[in-house]
Amino acid sequence: MNKSTSTPLPNHCYRDSHGSLVTVVSVQFNRVTFYREGYESSCTQPLERFMREFTEVAQ
Repeated sequence: MNKSTSTPLPNHCYRDSHGSLVTVVSVQFNRVTFYREGYESSCTQPLERFMREFTEVAQ
C-alpha cells in the first residue's frame, strides 16, 4: 500500500496506522468526514491530517 497523494473520495476505504478501516463520507471545506468500522457516529479531520495518517485501500 502506498500513500495516496490525491484528495480522498467519498465511498472509498482507507486504513489508519493501527489498521482500522474507515469509509469516507464527504470532503468539504478542507475537512474529511468518515465512519470508522464498528462505530455509529461520524468523525471529522482536517484534510491535511487525514492524508498524512490514512492510506487508501485498493478497491
